Amino acid sequence: MKKLPFIVLAIMALGFLTAIAKARRGPTEQDVRKADYLYLEALRVKSQGNGDAAFELLQRARELNPEDEEIGEELAGYVLSISEGDSMVVAEGVEMMREYYEKNPGDYFASVKYALLNEQLLNRDEALRVWKDLHSRYPEREEVTYRYAQTLGLGGGEEDRNKAIAVYDSLEALTGKSIPLSTKKIQLYYNANDTSSILSEVDELRASSPNSVDYLVFSGDIYSMFKHNEEAKGFYDKACDIDPSSGLAYYSRAQFYKSLGDSAAFDSEVFQALKQDNLDVDTKLVILRSYIQEMYNDSVQQPRIRQLFDVIIDQHPHEHDLHDMYARYLIIAKDYAGAAAQEELTLDLDPADEEGWEMLTSLYLQEENLEKAEEAVIRSLRYYPENAKQYLVLGSIYSQQGKRDMASMEYEKGLALTDSTDVTLLSSIYGAIGDNFYAGEMADSAFVYYKKALLYNPTNYLALNNCAYYLACEGKDLDEALSMIEKVMAVETDNPTSMDTYAWVLFKRKDYAKAREVIDGTFELTEEDSADLLEHAGDIYFMDGEPEQAVEFWKSALKLDPDNELLGRKVKHKTYFFK
Repeated sequence: MKKLPFIVLAIMALGFLTAIAKARRGPTEQDVRKADYLYLEALRVKSQGNGDAAFELLQRARELNPEDEEIGEELAGYVLSISEGDSMVVAEGVEMMREYYEKNPGDYFASVKYALLNEQLLNRDEALRVWKDLHSRYPEREEVTYRYAQTLGLGGGEEDRNKAIAVYDSLEALTGKSIPLSTKKIQLYYNANDTSSILSEVDELRASSPNSVDYLVFSGDIYSMFKHNEEAKGFYDKACDIDPSSGLAYYSRAQFYKSLGDSAAFDSEVFQALKQDNLDVDTKLVILRSYIQEMYNDSVQQPRIRQLFDVIIDQHPHEHDLHDMYARYLIIAKDYAGAAAQEELTLDLDPADEEGWEMLTSLYLQEENLEKAEEAVIRSLRYYPENAKQYLVLGSIYSQQGKRDMASMEYEKGLALTDSTDVTLLSSIYGAIGDNFYAGEMADSAFVYYKKALLYNPTNYLALNNCAYYLACEGKDLDEALSMIEKVMAVETDNPTSMDTYAWVLFKRKDYAKAREVIDGTFELTEEDSADLLEHAGDIYFMDGEPEQAVEFWKSALKLDPDNELLGRKVKHKTYFFK
């Protein structure tokens, strides 16, 4: 007979439980012995990780002796786990646990499990009954007292809320005043809109230890919440006076100033908080991250933010996350060289940071430092030799350096390591291979790989742009080239590279007026003109009837690319030459 899989047992559970209900009768002595044996065997196979066998054994034991609460309690856990939301199955499982609890209220762990189950099922009254009993049996167990008070306070009326507060008070009498206990009571007072009791609770907490910085800060937070700003400031000030090195006190006062809209005071307090040696670095990182998010758009703040980083790094020079955050901030500030320097320190502290290596490589590429970018990729592959993206980057570096064969080798490595389902990365690699072939004057092969790239990812806009541009350069399939670049322009309306390609495709299609309109828009978006862009503009203006302006564009292009023979001829003869 084939063994039923555990999932199938979930379907059978309801029928099994119903059968038990119908057949329930007093077990014989032999049945009891058999049930005990099966129960112990179930526990043994359960300890070996065989849940299916344990469930089957417990089923049989329960059939033989339905009056054994221990068997029922153990079986209930399995039944509930496979109930799949069936209310009748859940009810049977809960009932087995209830039966066990009623006869074994002294079993602490089983009782807690039963109480938590009722909480989960929103059976508040039953949960409350069990927690109350547990609290009376185990008054020394704080976790039970907390749970009992919490259940009293949730969903109950004023009477239960007052009982919950009384329970917290009894716990407080044993353990002393504390912020967690006061917070529990404050929540109950808040639900009852009892502001007076909230403030009284805070005052009593503070009176229990008048010089506690934590209690003063907590008092400031609560008073501030209710707009008692003068008193709140007084508590924060006293906390800072008592412990001038408390980062918590300064930062809490900073947040208070922020709530008042006093940005100057907020700024000053944040700096004071972060300069404190006793504030742990994780808290400083949280504060710093929040501060940067608010201030990074203000260029005036950049020197101060950098100063903060310098101070904290001087305090904690070996914190990986701190250097990494600084690097990311410097990227926002467009200081790519500085960001690369920080990321180098980050990776010195933790070389097993795959994302960090990718970021470092990208930073060096942004700086157009191909040598350092190549070095960074090679170093990263010592730690992550199966990172296909880095092989793509390394191949692109070699391609830019004119090392076509080496680039092809790296692309092939990347392809071999890329999962067949990662169509985005596969498309990127095939597109890069196309670029490498075209740069090596193998246009036909290039277009084969561009098509392959677009087959994997039709929205690979870089491949669409490059394929469209090179089709225009070759004077081939200009309709297809236009369709490709129009797809790009639909999503990248302000990308000067895409606009230059669009203008060039239009030029090749002899739509000179439109091409001129687009190339003019490209100059508006370009921070630094390239020789290619200026030459394109000259060609477009010449064919659109502006030869004098065309020559000026060509002259500017020639200054940037003095070895360009064709440009030289255009300038010398003041005319356009077809290649």
